[in-house]
Amino acid sequence: MRGRISWAGRPAAVFWVSGVSGMRRLLILCMALCLCFCPFFCPGAEAAPVSRGAFLSGLLDARGLGSAKEKDGATFILRSGLVTEPVGRLNAPATRREALRWSVQALGLEVEARILSGLSLPFKDVKSLSAFERGCLAVAVNMDPPLIRSGVPTFRGEHAITDKEVKSLLSTVRRASSGLELDVKLSPAAGMTLHIHRSGVSTGIPKWRVYADGFNDKPEAEAMQRFLKGKGFDMTASQPNYEWVLRSGVLEDYGRVRRLSDLIRSRGRKARVLASVTNRDTELLPRYWAVLTMDPEHYRLEPILSPGGSSTLAPLSEMARAAKVRAAVNAGFFSVTGRNRGLPIGTLRIRGSLVNPPYQGRTCLGWNKKNEAAFGEVSWSGSIPTDQGTLSLNAVNRFVKGDTLVLYTPHYGASTPSVTSIPASEVVVRGGKSAGLRESGGPLEPGTWVLAGYGSNADLLRDIFPAGTRTPVRVQSELTGGGGESWGEMENIVQAGPFLLSEGEVRVDAEGFGNSLVNLRHPRSIVGLTNDGNWIFMVIDGRNGLHASGATLMEAAELLSSMNMAYALNLDGGGSSELWIDGKLYNSPSGGKERPVSYGIGARSVR
Repeated sequence: MRGRISWAGRPAAVFWVSGVSGMRRLLILCMALCLCFCPFFCPGAEAAPVSRGAFLSGLLDARGLGSAKEKDGATFILRSGLVTEPVGRLNAPATRREALRWSVQALGLEVEARILSGLSLPFKDVKSLSAFERGCLAVAVNMDPPLIRSGVPTFRGEHAITDKEVKSLLSTVRRASSGLELDVKLSPAAGMTLHIHRSGVSTGIPKWRVYADGFNDKPEAEAMQRFLKGKGFDMTASQPNYEWVLRSGVLEDYGRVRRLSDLIRSRGRKARVLASVTNRDTELLPRYWAVLTMDPEHYRLEPILSPGGSSTLAPLSEMARAAKVRAAVNAGFFSVTGRNRGLPIGTLRIRGSLVNPPYQGRTCLGWNKKNEAAFGEVSWSGSIPTDQGTLSLNAVNRFVKGDTLVLYTPHYGASTPSVTSIPASEVVVRGGKSAGLRESGGPLEPGTWVLAGYGSNADLLRDIFPAGTRTPVRVQSELTGGGGESWGEMENIVQAGPFLLSEGEVRVDAEGFGNSLVNLRHPRSIVGLTNDGNWIFMVIDGRNGLHASGATLMEAAELLSSMNMAYALNLDGGGSSELWIDGKLYNSPSGGKERPVSYGIGARSVR
């Protein structure tokens, strides 16, 4: 509990008390009465301030990591980055706001503090606090065991923390290090409930990697690489997926982390700092997840694309703002290399229009205008009947090399792909009739779509749809389920996998995915339905030893089953996992920034 001592009706002290009950409550009450006659804040050992160095050293021991320190604990906790912020004179008194920040950081709760920074607080004097400090207070009040208990009007962050307060606070840190729980439920908007959960604390000492971003090509990255090498930092240049980055080796001194980050920023580039932690006890790995529950009476789900179309990548936040949805989660898998980089892998249908055909063997989620949903495998067939016979479509919105016929819609992007490696021709279709014959790589205008022929089909299109004619063009497209049932009524369809829950029962079939995705812990994104028929978006953070370890697919499925979920589909995870609500991310992407993705699922308000 937290006690408050008052004089003349005004609070005179707020202090941390851990695990107080029974007879000890009576003793505290007696002490409070005695203070009416004995000044508590007179100079002496009881109210003596504690130096920053002494507090930090005690904090390291409270975290159970004191055996790892070199020299004094204060120097070690700062060098290791358990406390990441710069600290001034170590012999100066520590303030209550400093002690709070450092305790939250040392427990690996910095991400949670930033996420919860907008939470209302039971204190009157928080306006002078930074957003991060307000988040630290929110974490401190809501965690179990609480670092601070509510019930008093003021926090008094500028006051020096006393020895008595330090002992109580560090006692709580010690208990939290072996059994932390943070469970918060919010109502971001009418018809929405957000459940945020964090458990466990890292048992290892962090090390760090620094990344430099923002390079247009390899020469730019290598120029920065040479500059940093001249300053004493070796960086590795690579192109993971779709952009050039520099990566440092593992750094143990957080002072060097700051120095390297400052050097990167001084050259106009972005720096990312990621923790690398090996936990000693896998049972205490930290875990973080967030579940958004949405009432279908208030929200209708809809796939959302990059403003540039399905052939481009964009951060989820950019997609969500462009689509004007209230909430969004990243969706299915996508290609990251080659000509089709950025395109979805698997079925994607938006408002009745097929954007991408199925990928066989993986589960789809479809839903209609009534928010009725279906899960299952889907097949597609497409054709165009002509006077010279029926033409079979090979793909939609995706270049397929060879003697192929591909349909491009405005969902693809601003223009069709320019193809020079094989013969190619395109028929522009407007109002159900051919409206022009052209080479590949032309514009995709609103209200039109394009039929592209590659290889031998290039000449075939020129014969059937000669230039200057208005020949009727009709597309036959059908989506069917594994049992032959029609999916035509499903206005929206996304495909990812594996399927995790069916009627509340755990069901994890690999669906062709490899061992790493299925059985190793990774960040996860999930879409599903509760037993009450509400939609859910869920993210499970991972790949961050201080914040969250991720989950296997079985762990994710079992967690969902324990939470009254009926159906759940795994989405693209890893660095793509994000949950966005009204302009804010409610998780921490494992790459330290938003990864551009192919598409997401948005929740649009219907009221």
